[in-house]
Amino acid sequence: MDIRPLPEVEFGPAPPLEIAWTYNARAGFGPDAPLLFEDNVLVATRQGELHVIDLATGKRGGAKRFGDAVNGSPAVIGKTVVVPIALGRRALTAYDLDLSDIRWRARGASVLAGIASVEGGGVFVNTVGEVQRFEVEDGTVVWLHQLPEGTRVHVKPLVYDGLVIVVGDSGMVRALSLNDGTVQWSADVNSPLYAAPVAYDKQLLVSTTRGILLSMDVDTGEIVWNAALEDETVHFSSPAVDDELVIAGASDGVLRAFNIDTGSIEWTVQCSDALVAQPLIAGGAVYVGSMGNWFYAFDRTSGELLQEIELRGRVKSAIGLTSDGLIVLTEPRYVVRLSPVKTDDEV
Repeated sequence: MDIRPLPEVEFGPAPPLEIAWTYNARAGFGPDAPLLFEDNVLVATRQGELHVIDLATGKRGGAKRFGDAVNGSPAVIGKTVVVPIALGRRALTAYDLDLSDIRWRARGASVLAGIASVEGGGVFVNTVGEVQRFEVEDGTVVWLHQLPEGTRVHVKPLVYDGLVIVVGDSGMVRALSLNDGTVQWSADVNSPLYAAPVAYDKQLLVSTTRGILLSMDVDTGEIVWNAALEDETVHFSSPAVDDELVIAGASDGVLRAFNIDTGSIEWTVQCSDALVAQPLIAGGAVYVGSMGNWFYAFDRTSGELLQEIELRGRVKSAIGLTSDGLIVLTEPRYVVRLSPVKTDDEV
């Protein structure tokens, strides 16, 4: 299923971290996290390339051009990677990672947002508002649902508990059946939605561009709680979630931790620059990158600053998590691996 919800707090590296390697991908990235396949990092760029990077060394394993631009994250389904094409006559291209060859191509409207992987295939939304589930074997469309006219979707669908959840810039939140694409419920939150929603334990967390973070019942679409800031111009990032906290960055540079049951604020941290990328909770820490080239580690419980690292670019994409490190994408072109600092005994 999809990579969300995020890993539990206990999993992942603990600070302090250091830069293990930096890779030049030659172009910028979309909002999604890089993909991991076996011992490789897969990164798509807005130049239309898919880069395969050795996880251990950061060396280039290969690169292939798929189109004019790739903005949303591809999906790795078995041994096939399906790439959404943001510009051009093709919508999707399926590439066999074992054979290093194209399996199939699908024509249609461009796909700006990423693909959510599901058993035997994937789900995506194109620029004309068509939500489609397809089979990885040959690209056959399993079902198609047409969103209301004028709806623009900027983030990939969320697949959770038998539902496909889509959010649009009109304020629409819609849950479709994963099996047949029928509407299970639909809601209008009266605020533009540009950040990916996250689901955890029957709660759907939705970030808005008007200073509001919502918790909705994933089965009904009813609002559980509504955390609203006084400043309605604040844009929330996609949140990170665990069994106690919902943590989101924002355009005002504040990282906020909300109680997952009530929406009350547990702690806040003021950073020097806007936080637009999705944070990550792992190893007892909260990791987040800023638009001012800084990468932070905060204590998950208190918000205390544990570490800060200056990078070679701003962070606009979600963080990739490995068993012993993090993969961070920085604009305009770098892929960075952060690993725990080695002790004297390990060197």
